[in-house]
Amino acid sequence: MRSLSLLLLLLLPTVALATETRLVVRARARDGKFVGTSMGGALVVLRDAQTGQVLASGLTAGSTGNTQTLMKQPQARGAPLADEASAKFTAAVDLTEPRLVTVEVSGPQAQRQALATSSTQLWLLPGKHIEGDGLILELPGFVIDVLAPQAHEFLKLAADKKLTVPLRANLVLMCGCPTEPKGLWDSSRYELQAQVKLNGQPLTSVPLKYAGKTSTYEGELPIQQKGAYEVTVTAFDAATGNTGLDRTSFLVE
Repeated sequence: MRSLSLLLLLLLPTVALATETRLVVRARARDGKFVGTSMGGALVVLRDAQTGQVLASGLTAGSTGNTQTLMKQPQARGAPLADEASAKFTAAVDLTEPRLVTVEVSGPQAQRQALATSSTQLWLLPGKHIEGDGLILELPGFVIDVLAPQAHEFLKLAADKKLTVPLRANLVLMCGCPTEPKGLWDSSRYELQAQVKLNGQPLTSVPLKYAGKTSTYEGELPIQQKGAYEVTVTAFDAATGNTGLDRTSFLVE
């Protein structure tokens, strides 16, 4: 009888126990630092690569990291890039077997006009945590905020048809890292300009120059006609391939 009970136990299907598996995910700006709390973080989503099921999601939080480590000193193989304060999201997934997952990061969440998404795939193995620097995904680009003219601003054209509209924009990396001529992020090598349309038709292009304040650039647009104006500010860094764009519009009566 005892032998029969043992045989039945051996024949019963075994139920695998789920094991918590942790994955640290970080978003890093191209030519910059980590995307963290100061920029609203980057949204991290883990999905089953076959079914699309969302396994975990959340925002990276923390600092942009150590400037010396990330931007100045040579990076030796295996040397950590992140410290304890560096922005990250830790996903905890219960696994009973290896699982191929798609990891997607989108940010910076506080600057939606500059939002970019990067993704990759990897196998997660039950109980085999990927921590430390974890998985670092790169977000290329610039964050541009047009500061002037204000959106949907109304301006009056004088009788002599002389009106000069100031153009002003803020330019930082995806991590919020500041730009300025000859700085660590040297804007003297960037192409920054405003493309202007009048009533939907191309009108002119205005280069924007450093305004004497960190990350701030300006130019002037002479106006001689009434109508609806659209301003598109773009930035390009040929050395890194970083690009950025923001728009505004105003009316002249």
